[in-house]
Parts: sequence; structure tokens; C-alpha cells
Amino acid sequence: METKHEFIYLSTVKKMTYEEISKKLGIEKNQLSKWWEECKPEREKISKIRTLYNRKKFKNIPFPEFYDWYQKQENHCHYCGVTEEEIDTLIKEGKITTKRLTTRGRKLELERRLPNLEYDRIDNLVLCCYWCNNSKTDEFTEAEFRPIGIEFGKIWKNRLKSI
Repeated sequence: METKHEFIYLSTVKKMTYEEISKKLGIEKNQLSKWWEECKPEREKISKIRTLYNRKKFKNIPFPEFYDWYQKQENHCHYCGVTEEEIDTLIKEGKITTKRLTTRGRKLELERRLPNLEYDRIDNLVLCCYWCNNSKTDEFTEAEFRPIGIEFGKIWKNRLKSI
């Protein structure tokens, strides 16, 4: 990991102090301050991941573990395959008009593969669009919902083609 990015990881994900990071990386604190300003987009991205994490009030998954898991996820809905970029395009083109967009729908959400298990099992989590997450509810398992998600995916692809 590049030193600058390691600094951002240590400061925002691990919540280490400048003093601790300076010792660990052998970098002067004034250089860390410069990097802090330079890496604002990366810090904002980490902040959005932390917000998603904080919403679920995890008890058994520390944020660094969740962050590492999140970084390995593909940026699309586990069920229908729609990406956040495609959702943005559909919204901008008026192909998604739900009233919920002020609170949900613009970003992928956390969803449980098996709804009766807690969110605190990282192996039970996937990223999911609002429509699949809302439709799956806490009733259906991953396997039961998969065919429905595939159909949602077809709808999104058709709407994208019409643009």
C-alpha cells in the first residue's frame, strides 16, 4: 500500500492518532497534515462506508473488518446486478421516479442472505439495491429471491437500453 494511502487507512479506518502514525510510518506530522488535505475524496469515500456500517450498529464486527470486506465487494446489487452508476443514470434520465429517493435508492444497501441471521455475521452480508432489498424483506432466503432479482435486472437493462 502506498504510504499516503496507508496513512489515510490508519487515520480514518483504524482511528490512529497522528503521533501513532508518524511513529509507525516514520513520517513527520506536517507531511501527514498535507496528505490529509490531498486525500479528501478518499476520506469521503471511507466516511460513506462508515455511515453504512454505523446504520446497522454492529456489535461483533469491528469497522476495519467491515471496511476490508466492503472493499472486496463488487459494486452491484447481489440479486439484480444493477450498479450505483446505472442507478444514477436511470435517475438522471427520469427512468426511476420513486418518492423514496430522498432517503433510499441512490446507493447500495446491506442485505442479509439469510434473513433470520443477524447482521453481525459478515458471511451473511451482501450489497443490494433498494428495490431488491425492499422486495426480499425478511421473508425470503437468498436462493428463494434470486429468480426475482434476475427479473428486476432485466427491467433495469431494458430501461437503460431505452436511454
